[in-house]
Amino acid sequence: MGCFFSNELVDAFPVHQFILQKGKLQEIYVTYRPISDHLKTEESPDRSNPIEFMEVVGEPSTPKLAEYLQLVEIDISQNTYPENYRSEINLAALDWLSMVANCLQRGYVLTIDYGYPATRYYHPRRSQGTLQCYYQHRYHHNPYIKVGEQDITTYIDFTALETWGKQCGLNPMGWTQQGLFLMALGLGDRISALFHQQHSLSQLLKRREALHQLISPEGLGNFGVLLQSKGLTTTQSQLPLQGFITPMVF
Repeated sequence: MGCFFSNELVDAFPVHQFILQKGKLQEIYVTYRPISDHLKTEESPDRSNPIEFMEVVGEPSTPKLAEYLQLVEIDISQNTYPENYRSEINLAALDWLSMVANCLQRGYVLTIDYGYPATRYYHPRRSQGTLQCYYQHRYHHNPYIKVGEQDITTYIDFTALETWGKQCGLNPMGWTQQGLFLMALGLGDRISALFHQQHSLSQLLKRREALHQLISPEGLGNFGVLLQSKGLTTTQSQLPLQGFITPMVF
């Protein structure tokens, strides 16, 4: 019996960016050109960088991009999707889940991360995708500055993990939000018990604030928690799951 547990792992995988042009799926590629000294102006995004990154659009690098959208039952050819609609596809997440499922003989896969079901992830109004960059605890949307110095991340598609997991032999056990998950495991009792401990008031308040951040619906508490299993006996698969919604409802 084993368990593969990940927390904010899948969001760090590299992704493919796509764009919808004239109803056709296209991929966004990155190229560059040298920046001459006389072109380095105050308006340049990063004057310390000797090259300038640029996006170019072309045919998809792999048919797996279209297959992914079919997997999660998203049809971007519908008229509801605007011209130049763009988003991401995380093929690496499927490769990772395939590896995990292959290694796991009997047990669980517990994935905690920030993300959406496919219907929300690829909603027509979310026309610029979910890619974000973090530099010194501040976020923005330009991956072409501070190259090598900032974190680049995207939300994850829980529908893809659930659906692909089934094809890899992983059974969906339940889904919930981190706040509800931790409260079901007794975090509320732990917070209440803090003031019975021998610590200064300032220390108690700091600890309480740290625990509250884990369950806040405006922050970490809104993370998704997906539980999948493989090779369980009938009795094991029927055990009640604290804090999870079964069947899965996104």
